[in-house]
Amino acid sequence: MAKEPDYRSNSLVRGLSILQCFDHRHPDRTLSEIAEAINVTSSAAYRFVVTLEREGYLARQDNRYRLAPRVMDLGYSYISSLDVYDIARRPADALRNETGFTVHVSVLEGTDIVYVYRALSDRSMVSNVPVGSRLPAFSTTMGRILLSDLCEEELERRFADYVFAPMSNKAPASLTDLKALLVEDRKRGYVAQASHLATGTYSVAAPLISRDGRYAAAINLSGHELQMRPDARLIARVREAAGTISEML
Repeated sequence: MAKEPDYRSNSLVRGLSILQCFDHRHPDRTLSEIAEAINVTSSAAYRFVVTLEREGYLARQDNRYRLAPRVMDLGYSYISSLDVYDIARRPADALRNETGFTVHVSVLEGTDIVYVYRALSDRSMVSNVPVGSRLPAFSTTMGRILLSDLCEEELERRFADYVFAPMSNKAPASLTDLKALLVEDRKRGYVAQASHLATGTYSVAAPLISRDGRYAAAINLSGHELQMRPDARLIARVREAAGTISEML
């Protein structure tokens, strides 16, 4: 029997091993201790450690390293997406059935949103983004409302060296432009606008808020602008659906 090829990335495996070598008995480690724990030389471990530190997954103090808060994002996104998928399905389907428009649910990962659920409309002109799709958060209604929950420091970290490539002249072209929009998005509690990515599409997005007050995910109602009339009643219905889901998170 032919041996199955091994497509694993050794560098990624080493990086994950470093994150896993911290626990309650070893909350912090020196570089040499990390190297010993993952069975590599200190020079090899240094490259991985520097990368993890610069990406925000490790923090250093007095030549000792410990896990940084960003590590929590990995587990939080996973847990949130599972909870959101299970909890949001029925309210999302109900919103789709009532309005006739497509409903999407997404979570924020880095500077992108990832679609975790879709209740597809049967209209002839339909907004249709498959589950698993990633889109730039700054150019989407769900992304905007999720980014509005982040503090300025976190926005600066996530968008450091980020190249804004707006596909619409109405989309923010810089982090400064984005921050100004996010202030208003947060005050308003929802985002309703024509799509910056798909011509002719309009959507309304609202946050799904967890028990700790964080924006765990977002829901939107999407349709073609020739069919969708985003009036106060429709916006209120999206926010009501978001509130129903939030109560169960």
